[in-house]
Order: sequence, then C-alpha cells, then structure tokens
Amino acid sequence: MAFGLIGLVGFQLYWIDTVISANEEAFKRDVVEALQNVSEKLEKQEALYAFSSQFQFSTNAFGSGQLFSGTQPDAQSNVQVIYDTVFTDEGFNIVFDFQSSGGQVIEMTPEAQQEALEQQRWAREQMEKVNRKSEMMFQVLENMLVPNRAITARFNPDQLDSLLSRELEGKGIDIHYEYGVISPMQNRFVHLTDVGMKNELAQSDLRASLFPNDLIGDSNWLVLNFPDKEGFLLRKIWLTMASSGVLILMIALTFGYSVHTIMRQKKLSEMKNDFINNMTHELKTPIATISLAAEALNDKDIQQLPDMRDRYLNVISEENGRLGEQVERVLNIAALDKQDFSLKHEVLNLHELIEKAMEKTMIQVEKRGGSIKAILEATNTQVFADKTHLVNILVNLLDNANKYSSDSPHITIRTRNTGSQIACSVQDHGIGMTKEAQKHIFEKFFRVHTGNIHDVKGFGLGLAYVKSMIDAHDGSIDVESEPARGSKFTFTLPLHHA
Repeated sequence: MAFGLIGLVGFQLYWIDTVISANEEAFKRDVVEALQNVSEKLEKQEALYAFSSQFQFSTNAFGSGQLFSGTQPDAQSNVQVIYDTVFTDEGFNIVFDFQSSGGQVIEMTPEAQQEALEQQRWAREQMEKVNRKSEMMFQVLENMLVPNRAITARFNPDQLDSLLSRELEGKGIDIHYEYGVISPMQNRFVHLTDVGMKNELAQSDLRASLFPNDLIGDSNWLVLNFPDKEGFLLRKIWLTMASSGVLILMIALTFGYSVHTIMRQKKLSEMKNDFINNMTHELKTPIATISLAAEALNDKDIQQLPDMRDRYLNVISEENGRLGEQVERVLNIAALDKQDFSLKHEVLNLHELIEKAMEKTMIQVEKRGGSIKAILEATNTQVFADKTHLVNILVNLLDNANKYSSDSPHITIRTRNTGSQIACSVQDHGIGMTKEAQKHIFEKFFRVHTGNIHDVKGFGLGLAYVKSMIDAHDGSIDVESEPARGSKFTFTLPLHHA
C-alpha cells in the first residue's frame, strides 16, 4: 500500500510538472511571437514614415493607375514620337517609341513646329522628374536598410508599449510586464520601463530582434519580463492541480486511516487476548478454591470439626464474593459501552466516601507493610453524585496505587477546592509509567507492561471504568507520572450548591 501510494503521488507530481513545463513553453512561444509581430509592425511603420517624408506625389501627373500617352511629331526629323507612362505594381515606366513616318517628309507649319518643341521639352521635364524620384526612392531604401539614426529615435515608447499590450492581449496574456531595449553596440539598455528590473530583463529569454532587417550593425533586442509569470501559469492550471491535490490527499488520508485502523485492531486484539487470559486466571482461582473447600467439607472427619467446617465455609463465602466482584466488573464495563446504566444522584459528602474507600483497601495495603495518608483540605465537600459509583472510583484508584507499588505502598489522598469544583488526588510512589503509556491508560484492556507488571492481577478495566464514570458525573481526570517515581491521579467534580 505504501509503495503504491508513493508511486501514485510521484506520477501525479510528474504529470503536474509536465503540464507546467508545457504551459511555460506555450507561454514563451506566444510572447516571442508577440514580440516579433511588434518588431514587424514597427519596421513597417518606419518604412511608411520614410516614404511619406521623401515623396510628395502629384495627383495630376502621377495619380495611381493613370496612363499618360500621346503622339507628337518631331520638328527636326520625319519621325513620330510615341510615349507612354504606365504605373505597375513594381513602380512606373516611361516608354518612348520612335516611329518613322514612312519615308515621307511632312511639311510642318511654324505653329506645328513650335508645338512639337513644347512637347519635347515637356517630355524632358518628365524624365528629369523621374530621375529625381528614382534618386529619392534609392535614398529612402538606403535609409531603411542602412539607418543612420539612433535606435531611440526610431521608436516611440508609448507607441511601443501600446503595440505590446495589444499583441499580448491577443495571445490571452493580460498580466503586468516590464520591457526594455538592449543595444549590443552600446552594450547597455537604451530604454527601460523599470530600472529595478534591469537584472531580470538582462537575463530574460523572452526577447526578439528589433528592426531585424537592418544591413549594418547588430540587431537591437526588445526584451520582456513578467514578474507574476509563475502565478499566471499556475492560475491557468489551478483547477487541475487542485483536483489532483484533493485526490492525493484523500488517498493519503484513506491510507493513513487504514494503517491506523489495522494497528488499532492489532493492539485491541492483543489487549483482548490479555484480558481473556487474565479473566480466565482471575475466575479460575476462586472457582478452584471453592471446589477444594467444598470437597473438604464432604470429608466426614472435617464435618466432625466445627472450627474447620466454619473455616472452609468462610473460604467459600469469600471466594464466591470475589468471583461475583470480578463478574460484576465485566458486566459493568459492558454496560458502559452500551450506555446501559443509570445514576442515582444524591447529595454526598466526598470526605465520608473517601473514608469508606480507605477502609475497604486498608487491609490489603497493610498486608504489604504500607499506609494510606489522607490530607483533606477541601472546605466545601458536597457533591451531587451516585454513591456506589463514586465509592468504586475511589476504591479503583487506591487499589491501583497499591498494586503498582513495587515495595511497601505509601499512598496519599488529598482534596482541595478549586473554584466551583472539588479536586481529589491519589498519589503513590510506585513504578510509574512513560508518557506513551499515559496516552492509553484510560483505554479498555490497556495495561502497562513494565517491570513486574505481569504479576499484577486485573483485567485492565479499572481506569476505563473510572474515566467513564467521571465523565458521566460531568467531571474530569488526568494523570501525572514518571517511571520509577510514581503516579498521581487527580479527578474533579462539580460542587453541589443548595
């Protein structure tokens, strides 16, 4: 399961990285294409500006698509001059065609001769205009191909910014950008929108040649930088990434929950096995004792001895009571699980209940050479609780303090008032427990496996019962403990106010 989850997560991360890389490539391609379009438009605008500055077209003489034609006789010879001026897509041509008059000498009047001379002069003037226009055209082409102006004089920053904005918006890129123009000849930026972005622009690979068709000099570079490029790219795939992230999280949580459940079930199984073993031992001992006592009573010799008979009857009674208590504990914890119990609340004096609990456990403590010390400092001791369950709580805590003391148990029970509550603590100087054990001490069937703990009798149900009953009385309980230094259990209950 772990390898499968790792592989799935790795595949998802690889796929997301691939998508991000593809988006970055598409973004770069769109930006470079936009820069090239801007450069092309600037170059076209420069060409139009050069033509409009050099040419002043005469709409009468050289209107678009006009055809000039005519025939004039030459006054000096017997030829006929035919000329045409034709505008084509490649430019314009003036064609002269000299045709003979068929060998005939045409007599011309002085007026006709004068008119022919005027026509010849007009033709020469047109030729001179054509020559001048050609020179101007070549000059324009020279200025376009070999510009002698500084790069900063060849574009308007506002116009350039406007062109960039339109081209980028046309590509769907609507985020803030900074741009600059780098001159390789000067090895510096000749224009910057933000001086603080100089280093980022210098390292940016989002660039295109500005006026790339210049014949002389290195191409100038138009460079772009997007401060929020990563955010823009992520926003384009956020839904995909979020979906993948949610799925990965769900799978990881499910995996974690499954592992937790498996470990919990394994632990619970071990605790139940321990419980069954302990319960078998706890029930088997009194049953065996009762069986032996009953068998002894059947002996006729024993029957003749009243003292011995009474002794065996007391053993049977005690063991039967012990057996009943063990069964009652199991039944109580089952009832707690089903919430199948009812509390008989009444006004009680906690100090009186503490004395009763001490009486019940004092004999066992004294058998081990121990003692119980009561420090009852609380002044307000009335609580509204179930007497039976509250006594059982105190007995369980005192019994644990006795059982988990490796030497002679010395137990201290203390009370004090804390605001509207009364706190009662039971402290021993026994084996104590680790921080990890403290996290599970109130769980059913849990028993601390430290030192000589396997020799301690019990089902692991006592503290689970105590916690359930304290909660049922709207109280709280916690534990402070260190290994080899003992434990201190403290529970609080709300005070009763008449």
